[in-house]
Amino acid sequence: MRTIGTELLRVDGLTVAYGDGESRSIAVASASFALSEGERIAIVGESGSGKTTLALAIAGLLVTPSARIHSEGLHFDGRELVRGRTKTLPMRTPGMSMVFQDAMTSLDPVETIGTQFGAVLRGVGKLKRRETRERAAEWLRAVGLHDVERILGLRPYELSGGMRQRVMVALAICSRPRLLIADEPTSALDASVSRDVMDLLADMTERENASLLVVSHDIELCRMYADRIIVMYHGEIVDICRASSIEEDATSEYTQALLACVPTLESSSLPLLPTLDDDFALVRQEASA
Repeated sequence: MRTIGTELLRVDGLTVAYGDGESRSIAVASASFALSEGERIAIVGESGSGKTTLALAIAGLLVTPSARIHSEGLHFDGRELVRGRTKTLPMRTPGMSMVFQDAMTSLDPVETIGTQFGAVLRGVGKLKRRETRERAAEWLRAVGLHDVERILGLRPYELSGGMRQRVMVALAICSRPRLLIADEPTSALDASVSRDVMDLLADMTERENASLLVVSHDIELCRMYADRIIVMYHGEIVDICRASSIEEDATSEYTQALLACVPTLESSSLPLLPTLDDDFALVRQEASA
């Protein structure tokens, strides 16, 4: 049984900007929210809204040379995290792990799956080679993969998209993080596989008693799995709503327009599906009526 406990992550006034002077562009503007132990939060919004930048900044994995991070406070698991000028190499934050957007390009293309598990597992504990392989096989079984001895000897390009995503989840969760951040974990996957991957993330985080922060475009999918939804627009957090009652909680015109874009049986008969531009106009019309 999943229980939501005390506060695990607090983000206060986090801003990410690229460049300096006149060329300075703000990607995330003063983002603030909190996440509790065992809680699942989804960050949604259109492309370019700052979702991934916010997640990478929290994780300490934003390595773009021109990026500058400033926050009024960033606390995780009772300690303050320092984020400033980004470094050229990713900086691992103990207790956090991340599932990246594209498993094909995130996994090492030249190393076998077994070798990549070895690098992660030996980084969190002193294990002998045989113990490492046995532990890796256990994690692959835990994410629903079979014939694991064969898979451990394969390279990422020899696996299907769904299998690669399962391997990514297993690699991320095998370090037993307190917080798992998943950046577009269902991108480029069909609807049924997307549901499988979200089921897997939910099951694995519940099994390890970890919190989950998901970045996604799919607001309907997030409503099924998240406790709360953060909506971002042009780098700003415009709404934080309960997933079960987002229509009632939404205060931003953008959130209302985003919800109106979700295809339904009623909209299937329309010659064109509604777009954000259409819905923004409609929401404003209703508000002024």
